[in-house]
Amino acid sequence: MTNKKILYLAMGVAVASIISVLAIINNNDGNIQKFSGYDDANKILKQELLEYDISMSSPIKLQRQEDVQKYCTFFTSEEQQNLVQYCTSTELKDNDGKFLGNVHMVGSSDEPKIILVLVQVDPVMSQIDSVKNIVDTTIQNLVCDCWNQVRPDGFEDVGQWVDGLRQFHLQDTKPHSKSKEITLSGQVLQLELTTNKDGYLWQFFVY
Repeated sequence: MTNKKILYLAMGVAVASIISVLAIINNNDGNIQKFSGYDDANKILKQELLEYDISMSSPIKLQRQEDVQKYCTFFTSEEQQNLVQYCTSTELKDNDGKFLGNVHMVGSSDEPKIILVLVQVDPVMSQIDSVKNIVDTTIQNLVCDCWNQVRPDGFEDVGQWVDGLRQFHLQDTKPHSKSKEITLSGQVLQLELTTNKDGYLWQFFVY
């Protein structure tokens, strides 16, 4: 029950962002490169994140329509929400067992179409290295291990991309900031950063 509460609350934070993501999916659904299946994707991330002393729980799997509607409702449009047939959620913790965030994957029953990573950091962003490692690991293993060769939008590495949004957000007065969309190996990547009562919530999308 605790995990499901975290799942529900974390997903609620990202509703507005995912609505804009879906419009792109609707326009380009036939051209989207497929991720590996849910089990493989979660297993790979769990294994690779251990290198950074970040633990990832086994996924909560939601496929009954009533569960999807309760915990994975992202869209106001019924037609759009019907695209969410299945979702999984995992919990991330640091080496001391402190909660870091969640990884959500949603899509058809066979494969995810959107991957959403949420990482909560404190007001001084002392966990910024964890943010970079989680985002980088997700990209390397679920998109491609090609960032350094491509250097999308001129960023030499993922850490530089994260630092760029952090600097922009801290200089702005608005509570929410987002990066430009980056296309890498046929997938669209975007970072978002929101100021909240606990510090800052990082949101990373792959779709």
